[in-house]
Amino acid sequence: MTEREKALKLLRALRKRVSPDVLARAQQAALIQIGQAPAAEPENEASRLFKLALANGGARRVEVLQHLERKFRHKLN
Repeated sequence: MTEREKALKLLRALRKRVSPDVLARAQQAALIQIGQAPAAEPENEASRLFKLALANGGARRVEVLQHLERKFRHKLN
């Protein structure tokens, strides 16, 4: 095993032990430190679907509702 592989294995093990919230804050701080704008918070699915349904005067509303119906019907069965 090369030194690089050992280091990657060590990093993977450490990342598993670090809380996802702490890791996200550390990544944001690192981006700010090097002068890049931090990425926006990831959008949750409900918000994304709501915006999609309302876009273009509700043109895709039926499609979004059908998607949700299939998703929930699948979970119930």
